[in-house]
Amino acid sequence: MRTGAIFARGSCRALQWMAVFGVVFALGAGSAVAQVTVDAPETVDEGGRATLTVTAKVDVAAAHNAASTITVTTTAAAGTAIAPDTAAETTGAGVDLNDPADLVFNVAVNDGDDSVERTYTGTITVQTLPDLDAENEVVSLTFTVAASDATNVTNAGGVALALDADSSPADITIDDTDTQTFELDLTTSEPQEGASIVVELKAVPAPVDLSHPTTLIVDAAGYTVGPTAATLSSTADSATITITPPATDGDRDEDAITLSALVAGTTEDRADPLVIDVEDIHTLPAGDKITAKAYMDDDGDKSEDEAMSVMEGGAPVHVTVTVDRGTSGYPAGEALDVAVMADASQGMDFRAEPVKLSIGAGTGEQTADFMLWALADQDVGAEDLMLNLVATGATAANGPGESMGMFSIMIEDATAPMVQVKDDAQEQLMTAMGDDPLNPGDSFSLMASDLFMFDMDAVSVSYGVSVAGGAVSASVSGDAVMVMAEEAGEAEVTITATATSMMSSFVVTQTTSNVAQIAFTVMVELADLMVTLTGPEDMNLAEGMSAMITATANRPVVGDTMVELIPSPDDTAAPADYMVDPLMIMDGMMEGTTMLTAVDDNMMEDMEMLTLEGRVGEMKTNTVMFYLWDAAVPALPLIAQLLLAAFLAIGGYRRYLRR
Repeated sequence: MRTGAIFARGSCRALQWMAVFGVVFALGAGSAVAQVTVDAPETVDEGGRATLTVTAKVDVAAAHNAASTITVTTTAAAGTAIAPDTAAETTGAGVDLNDPADLVFNVAVNDGDDSVERTYTGTITVQTLPDLDAENEVVSLTFTVAASDATNVTNAGGVALALDADSSPADITIDDTDTQTFELDLTTSEPQEGASIVVELKAVPAPVDLSHPTTLIVDAAGYTVGPTAATLSSTADSATITITPPATDGDRDEDAITLSALVAGTTEDRADPLVIDVEDIHTLPAGDKITAKAYMDDDGDKSEDEAMSVMEGGAPVHVTVTVDRGTSGYPAGEALDVAVMADASQGMDFRAEPVKLSIGAGTGEQTADFMLWALADQDVGAEDLMLNLVATGATAANGPGESMGMFSIMIEDATAPMVQVKDDAQEQLMTAMGDDPLNPGDSFSLMASDLFMFDMDAVSVSYGVSVAGGAVSASVSGDAVMVMAEEAGEAEVTITATATSMMSSFVVTQTTSNVAQIAFTVMVELADLMVTLTGPEDMNLAEGMSAMITATANRPVVGDTMVELIPSPDDTAAPADYMVDPLMIMDGMMEGTTMLTAVDDNMMEDMEMLTLEGRVGEMKTNTVMFYLWDAAVPALPLIAQLLLAAFLAIGGYRRYLRR
């Protein structure tokens, strides 16, 4: 028999899975020289075959010329349990196998003058039969042996073949390959508080010879189970179990209880524990079953016209609350209280009367009414009023708990704002900021009067600006707003317009109605550094003269930044022909300068070309070009002097080359 974890026992498993070893049974007189033995396995699977090996060592008398045989006969009978610790799983009743056929050894003749010892080996096959149960069984096999010529075929010493008293029977356990399981099944369709819950415990397959005592336990306080113990056997393969819940458990929550079936006297599960959800009969209606609808007021009475809004400071509306209690009327026989409330942020926006309603204990839809006023306040514009309809039970003994429905209605506001944001304010902001993020040091400005509108004859407006985040700073002068990028990051800029009435000081204005704001996000990014070199308009430089070279960055640099000036390898000017220092752009600045000087070497030379490229780390700039002329002009031929004079005189020559 195979069982689940709730049924398996270590000693039995060890018995069933130990290695098969030969059990030796002696047949005959027990001579150490000549005997008949049988080797049988200890276990065999149900429906399988067990092979028994028979060995016969016999003496054949001299001059034995007649054919003879040795016959081994096997008889099967029900065995008994092998050991007390396996008795619960192994039964000796019933023999589920076919009686095996006799094993016959044909003994060869002996023509000699002396007796001869011969050995014969054969097998007996035992075929077991499947059954419907899942129980192991023990079969007892009894062996007998007989020789057709007992005079000439004997054990050693001429003793006739005979069965030794302690060599039989041989017990073999038939290991049932079916799994014995036990199941708990809930038969009550909708378990609920206050009503019995029925469960069936069943053995699958049904027991035949064994019995299974079981202890039954439920884990929930206030719940009882009966019976508390049951025994499953061939006469009762199932048991009916009744769980009795309390009439009320003092709460309004569904319970999850667990019924356990244990092997009697242990904490080992006989069957998988059964979890049962038990409905509480005092459960409050779900939130979606609590609804409300508003109706117009007709001189203090509720009209038939539905109200979609309520006017701030105006007439009230009548609100009908409906609770659908269903056909069972849960919580059974108990009235409900429904409180009308709102979040703290809207607590001053309304007044309800009454604020607590009573819903009857009957089934189906139950209703109650309250009146709702929208209170005048300083907010501008319509808003949604969200009310919570909180239902609780009227009977404290049934436990705490609440269920909440929702009701919303629009509050209309007739307050006219003194100043408000223009429809195209967003467009104005986008135009002022541009499409690209700002770099540190960049700025933009805009007129606040382009963002807000108001009656200039009735009010005067002042502006303020605030910044959340360190990426930018902002200031306002009159209605001009300036935003300056400070560092990479993000900041939110808020521009506030505050209106002041120009009418008599006796006119009372609402605080909120005279303030309008617009907020926008400014992105500041540190753009990749780019540096551009520029030189003088005139690229001609005579020996002894100097020219300024300027490096301009596309944004303020972070840290002192050196720009090295590298000559082109194609230049005709040698390093000794000029002097120039690297450029330095100081931290936070965008520009730096250096001087290029043509060295006067008192030697007559032809015009030389110098091309300088800037390097900032691995970044390269554009190039600037110069023509270096020898200062010894008087020594030149007349035509050369005229040509040099022409170059020095034409100020736009460099611009011409760059076109």
